[in-house]
Amino acid sequence: MHGIEMKFTVKTLLEKGYSQRQISKELNISRRTVKKYFNEIRSGSIKTPQITKRKKLDNYEEYFEECLSLGLTGVLIREKLEKEKNIIVSYATVSRFLKQFNTPEVYIPLIAKPGEEAQVDFGYLGRFIKDNKLVKVWCFSIVLSHSRYSYHTLVTNQTVSTFINCHIEAFEYFGGVPETVKIDNLKAGVITPNIYGPIIQIQYAELLEYYGSAPITARIRRGQDKGKVEAGVKYVKSNFLKRIEHNDFYQLQLDLLDWTNNVCNTRLHGTTRKVPVEIFNNLEKKSLKNLPLARYEIYKIEHRKVNNYGHISHKNNFYSVPYNYIGKTLIIKITNTLIRVYDDTSQIALHPICSLDGEFITKEEHLPPEKQKRTLQQYINKAIAYGNETNKFLEALIIRKPYEWQRIMKGIFKLENGYDIHVINQACKRALVFNVLTLSTIKNICKNNLYEQPSESLAVNNASGFSHELKKYDDLFNNNLRMN
Repeated sequence: MHGIEMKFTVKTLLEKGYSQRQISKELNISRRTVKKYFNEIRSGSIKTPQITKRKKLDNYEEYFEECLSLGLTGVLIREKLEKEKNIIVSYATVSRFLKQFNTPEVYIPLIAKPGEEAQVDFGYLGRFIKDNKLVKVWCFSIVLSHSRYSYHTLVTNQTVSTFINCHIEAFEYFGGVPETVKIDNLKAGVITPNIYGPIIQIQYAELLEYYGSAPITARIRRGQDKGKVEAGVKYVKSNFLKRIEHNDFYQLQLDLLDWTNNVCNTRLHGTTRKVPVEIFNNLEKKSLKNLPLARYEIYKIEHRKVNNYGHISHKNNFYSVPYNYIGKTLIIKITNTLIRVYDDTSQIALHPICSLDGEFITKEEHLPPEKQKRTLQQYINKAIAYGNETNKFLEALIIRKPYEWQRIMKGIFKLENGYDIHVINQACKRALVFNVLTLSTIKNICKNNLYEQPSESLAVNNASGFSHELKKYDDLFNNNLRMN
């Protein structure tokens, strides 16, 4: 046994309670040598060596750095090790080894100006009795980021209407509105949790717009983004909830309001080292935007699929939407008097609520262009654009065929797809000469170029006017066409 090894052996035996005589006998060395080692141990010159256990991946630090520079995950690095280096290790081993390459994230303090921002969140408080039922209870908390002045209230759900109503109460408690409200990725407030383009829930966005504020979503798994309100929720649980010795919901609500006013907002804040209510009253309150004259009206939000007729249903009635939304599922927002229809965040239809049942409420502009009804003036304007004879034909149609003229004129206007409007105008002139006011007549005149032939009367005139019925004139005219 080497000298250094002998020294550590003596030290170990001494620590176990062996006497110098026993150590001398055990190690077969002189008592003088044992005493020498003993004195060195007492002086501290002999220390137990630290044995560092080498890790399986210690020789691959550069390899890991190269993989990380390529953006590879731990799973992919483990696969590369097995494939390229023939090293079989568990994912847990790779994950532990990767920790040495992590650079701690540097957090920059988020300092808000007076009135600039509020942060909101929910915190679960437990089960309490409400109306003889045991219900889950959450605390809705909103904190003004500058002063840390806060408002807390109890809720039994996290629906959109509850979320909105809590904001309304909070703004009224503050007596004003902050410029922005930072929210977590709550279902009530955010549809798509994406910091670069969140689709804020329609009614929540309208609420904040109504009050002159704007929503900001916290990044996913970034609690520091709304750390002020999260600290506020923790304070409710650790300070307020610990005081409660009952399970009555309504009493809990009263206790929470009293605690908010007399404890939470009046204590010396642990971070700012200032009293929230003093900072609020002296500085932040006057920086908030004024409340509107009337409260925001809460809507009911539902989804509806557009049927094949281009309508959505609501309480036994059907309301039109633009025809290009047939088959799509849209969002409807309902009050007692109005129904609004949205595609994502864009309003595409608005209808008064119908008090009857089984009604189709249709707006003309929602129909396809070819099915929309034109006004009389629109028909006149288009007929004039074709020519004076077409306009005369329209005037005669309105008198002679008051229930058919629109259908006939639509057909005449469609002839533009195959004929020049000058040809159609001349065809109307020839039809007027023969006093034959049908669509088929105009088509035949255009098709057979009869508008170029000299006119001849097929009518027999007498004192009472034309003696033949219109059907006979049609027959005569069609026979004339067949002969030609």
